[in-house]
Amino acid sequence: MTAPADPARVLFATVFLLAQSWKNLLDDELAPAGLSAKQWMLLVAIETFGDEAPTLNQAAERYGATRQATKQLAVRLERGGFVRIESDPDDGRTLRLNLTARHREFWDARAQRHLEGLTALFSEVDDGSLSGAAETLTVLLASSRDAERTGLFGDR
Repeated sequence: MTAPADPARVLFATVFLLAQSWKNLLDDELAPAGLSAKQWMLLVAIETFGDEAPTLNQAAERYGATRQATKQLAVRLERGGFVRIESDPDDGRTLRLNLTARHREFWDARAQRHLEGLTALFSEVDDGSLSGAAETLTVLLASSRDAERTGLFGDR
């Protein structure tokens, strides 16, 4: 007889595998446009600042990556015409990430397809379960981000 699975372990493994699966789906979908899932997620992070162009450091923190990794993604996005990397007018050492008209046009043209894809991904999940999962994952993300700063066991 096997012992029942520890729910935390099952959730951890499932979220990890789900993240990889969704990354693969997005990479396949975005590849014809020369984009990757990571680049898409950085664009989403930049969008959360609204009309304000975030600094590279702000975008990196929101995206959850190092400044260096974020800058590499931003440079690729700039080459593709999705962002402009500009010096801050008040502090030339600070870089700001500005979304371009090409970015908006690209996503506007794909909005319906994006919505259809999300609907298909979540078609087997009722609204209550989806809401509960969103709340749980939001808490887990905050906990994970805290652990990144302090170390998994608070020893940093």
